[in-house]
Amino acid sequence: MLHPAGRRVIERIVPRIMTSFAIVGLVGASRFAPATRLSDGTRWALLAIAVALGLGWVLIELLKLSLERLVGFRYLHRGRRSRWAWIGLAVGAGLIFVGFVGFAIAHPHHRFRIIETAGVVFILVGGLVAVVAFLLRVFSIFTTASTIGVVLGVASLIVVFGVTSGFEREFQDKVLAVNAHLIVQAYGEADLDELDDIEKRLTGLSGVVQMAPFLFSAGEVMIGRVGANLKGIDLRRGADELRRSLTQGTVEDLVRPATCPLPSTTPPKTTTDVGRIAIGAELARRLHVGLGDCVPIMVPFSSGPSDAPVAYLFKITGIFRMGFNEYDTRIAYASMADAQRLASVRRLVSGVEIRFADPMRALTVGPEVQARLGSPHHLVDWKELNGNMFRALQMQKIVIILILLIIIVVAAFNIVSSLTMIVLSKVREVAILKSMGASSSMVARIFLLGGTIVGLMGTGLGIAYGLLVCLLARFYGYPLDPKVYLIGELPVQIRPEELVGVAAATILIAWVSTIYPSLKASRMSAVEGLRYT
Repeated sequence: MLHPAGRRVIERIVPRIMTSFAIVGLVGASRFAPATRLSDGTRWALLAIAVALGLGWVLIELLKLSLERLVGFRYLHRGRRSRWAWIGLAVGAGLIFVGFVGFAIAHPHHRFRIIETAGVVFILVGGLVAVVAFLLRVFSIFTTASTIGVVLGVASLIVVFGVTSGFEREFQDKVLAVNAHLIVQAYGEADLDELDDIEKRLTGLSGVVQMAPFLFSAGEVMIGRVGANLKGIDLRRGADELRRSLTQGTVEDLVRPATCPLPSTTPPKTTTDVGRIAIGAELARRLHVGLGDCVPIMVPFSSGPSDAPVAYLFKITGIFRMGFNEYDTRIAYASMADAQRLASVRRLVSGVEIRFADPMRALTVGPEVQARLGSPHHLVDWKELNGNMFRALQMQKIVIILILLIIIVVAAFNIVSSLTMIVLSKVREVAILKSMGASSSMVARIFLLGGTIVGLMGTGLGIAYGLLVCLLARFYGYPLDPKVYLIGELPVQIRPEELVGVAAATILIAWVSTIYPSLKASRMSAVEGLRYT
């Protein structure tokens, strides 16, 4: 039989060892696992789990201290119950109820947008009133002010993370819908035979679901009076995205015979020497054309700056809407044969487009592709192709987060001042505790726990309020101008790793802010405290 003291030691040590190994293992996996095994999202998820485990471990160890927890919470607790706090809770609950009823009535049909907007405002205001009233019911006024700062800071961060992550997801989805996951190009000009050779060498590459050649105009051409890019695609293997996006016409119309009236001919004559083209809905609107109309495609600087530009007639056989304003305005599709007509007067960029079952595979498959091809080729993945947009989103997120972290730092200073005031007002009680045998470390733990409780309460309420704002934003569908933002509605996405990161950072800041008041309280002398109070 194991001695009870030994059993208690094992019960204390074994969970700590297991938790330590779990944290180290998760951090090591997220940091050192091969890029082919784990995606960036999985790495961040593992790191978030490790942070959550470490944070939970520290909080459990702190909250085990029952006496320190009891005294610390008593110092934060409101001395007298406030009738106004109960009134505030009732008013907040009433506003939330009225808001939900109005939103539920107006939302399904979007007929009464004013009522729907009023419902959202009522819910948000009622939620904030209820939070303040609840804190006033539990804490003193000074502690409530500190906690509200944490709540607002955390809620702001959650909303910013949700919106910026939503934009990133929307842009990524739209980019993946209209672009290949990986583009392989030979250095220099490549003919169709060389493109066929690239396809043969890459046949059997794991995860590939589609592979097709393409041609792309090296610079803009003039479609009517608007500058755009012309892309030639293989209609059998590379037209799935166009087929899904067409609102008028079919992909097969791009190879059917077509005729166009010749301009400035009397009597009117038609010609069959025309190409066929599919254009975006926004481009069609700007050109004031529709399905079946003919437009000239002019190639500026085709032979040299002094030569007259060459123009070809193309018939519009399809109109598409991809939901990405940049593509709906500046991209036109044609068959490979029609695109090659421009090759004699304007160099075309050629290559092979590859799509994978998992788009993230394109970010790590580069070395394997180069090994299969033998000679160096230019590889462009979907993230590099739209690198400026993704980098701008990331930089915007970082700047906004740094600005909003200032709110939490200010709240941390409020926690410092609040706990310092508590320390100064509890000099006699601290002196009595020390005279009864409490150690300096025990007194320090009391105030450390007090600050941690404020951080936990503020973080929990802030996350809840931030999630409420994000949920309402998602259901409300705040409209955006697609010409500016490229999408028509405010996107929101909540990522668990970002929630964990916000919670960990906030609680850490709150805990650090308690160190100075805790040390100040622990250094008090019992004799001096009793003498002067």
